[in-house]
Amino acid sequence: MPKQLPWGESLRKVHSRVASCQKRDNVSQADARLAVATEYGFASWRQIEAHVTHPGDHSDFLLLSCLTYFQTDRPENVERARAMLADDPGLASRDIWHAACVGDVATVARLLDAEPALVNRRGGYFDWEPLLYACYSRLNLPNRSTLGVAGLLIERGADPDSHYMWSGQYRFTALTGAFGEGEMGPVNQPAHEQCVALAGLLLDAGADPNDSQALYNTMFTPGHECLAMLLDHGLTHEHRNNWRWAAEDGVYNDNPDRTLDYQLNWAVQKHHVDRAKLLLDHGADATGRTPDGKTLFEAAVRAGHPDLARYLAERGAEAAELDVSARLIGACQAGDADTARQLVHDNPGLIERVQQAEPDLVVDAAGGNRVEAVRLMAELGFDLGRVADVAPLHQAAFQGHRAMVELLLGKGASLSVRDNHHAATPLQWALTAGSSDVADYLKNLPIGVFDAVVAEDLDRLGSLLDDDPSLLESTIGAERGGDEAHEADWQTPLAFAVLRRRVAAARLLLDRGARVDVADSEGRSLIDIARDDSTAEIVELLSRPSR
Repeated sequence: MPKQLPWGESLRKVHSRVASCQKRDNVSQADARLAVATEYGFASWRQIEAHVTHPGDHSDFLLLSCLTYFQTDRPENVERARAMLADDPGLASRDIWHAACVGDVATVARLLDAEPALVNRRGGYFDWEPLLYACYSRLNLPNRSTLGVAGLLIERGADPDSHYMWSGQYRFTALTGAFGEGEMGPVNQPAHEQCVALAGLLLDAGADPNDSQALYNTMFTPGHECLAMLLDHGLTHEHRNNWRWAAEDGVYNDNPDRTLDYQLNWAVQKHHVDRAKLLLDHGADATGRTPDGKTLFEAAVRAGHPDLARYLAERGAEAAELDVSARLIGACQAGDADTARQLVHDNPGLIERVQQAEPDLVVDAAGGNRVEAVRLMAELGFDLGRVADVAPLHQAAFQGHRAMVELLLGKGASLSVRDNHHAATPLQWALTAGSSDVADYLKNLPIGVFDAVVAEDLDRLGSLLDDDPSLLESTIGAERGGDEAHEADWQTPLAFAVLRRRVAAARLLLDRGARVDVADSEGRSLIDIARDDSTAEIVELLSRPSR
């Protein structure tokens, strides 16, 4: 079995593995490259190379046109790709992979007529089959059709189960690309514009309905269209998640989780009641437990869904008596004010005990847009600004829940709170998710210098610096506070602008005298960081004399 690629593996490290393989096995560089790629679960050298160097110089047409399932997925990538095509229409007919991505049916047909074997040949930036480019493309161009290309490719013999292994571990199929969505949200990772038709085409052609990654990517948002289609085409309770599961030694094993059970666990805890019932109706195991050992009955009660808890109990879930903390959590999530008040009255210190044991409680309610639950928790005395890994305001902003954001701010939540993973503010979370309504609302509040940079609100940024010129040398670490260091602590507003590719903000900060001679925790200079991670325009700004 392959083994897991170490997180954050560099191309230099991968090259050293290739050199060791060449020397050890006395093989050519090409053979050694393929051996290393397959050892870590990739189909080819190009696939592992594209993964570890992502996003490269972020200028390749195919890279910009397709969902990549990195945090760089953004609508503006597709806009850049459309502009590139407008400037150079010949891109559409460069080869079959470009033609498939663009949706140029005629060119794909002509190329296949000349060379039928191209139908399943890997190539292009990602070293994918043409069908994958058609399914992951989000160009959605007038008078072009990636659905039409997919239909033609299937007709000519394309494998409907074409796939690649993301990081060598996760199986991303053509069907996965059709359904889209994912951890970055549907704005950044939208479904294919003809998702239902494309998914139906693939399934009717024989694509495996046990598409664990498609189900994972679509489980974060309401609804169950993806699940229903897969069930209708043969997904059963016997199927197991088909991404690879890494043991402690990094060697992959078969995944132990059944697909429907994994989905049920999430649906019960994350308020997807109808989806949970559909899963149960198709054989998902009601007797399962959450990762922390709770019965699904208890999980449903704690999520504020007593009706779902009863549904689970009727199908075999253990319906044991719950302790007072679980009952309070369930009452709050369900908006049952009378029960919650009585429990708090009868049990002094209960709220603090619950907050200590369940630091994500308000975060979950805020992310699930459970306005009445959060309002009740505020009344009872829960801390709405408490940071577990994130604050409730982060999740509400990321999910685009404007009313929840307003409620939290009205109850005293802080605009400047930073999460523990990214050291980012709620506005930065809203911008990352593409939650434009919430982002526009937050921009008009009294944001700080780093938020003014990321929003490129030059008037606000200039005003803040007028009032306090020392903000030029402020750092995320000083603003964040706390005892534990974070890798972003060194960043000044200028460094932040460089890393976020905010050209206008960087120019203003430089004009105001921001220092260029800063370095990250590894000693890399700002100009070197810009060369590696920013834009040519920012590199030019930093390179000007007297900077």
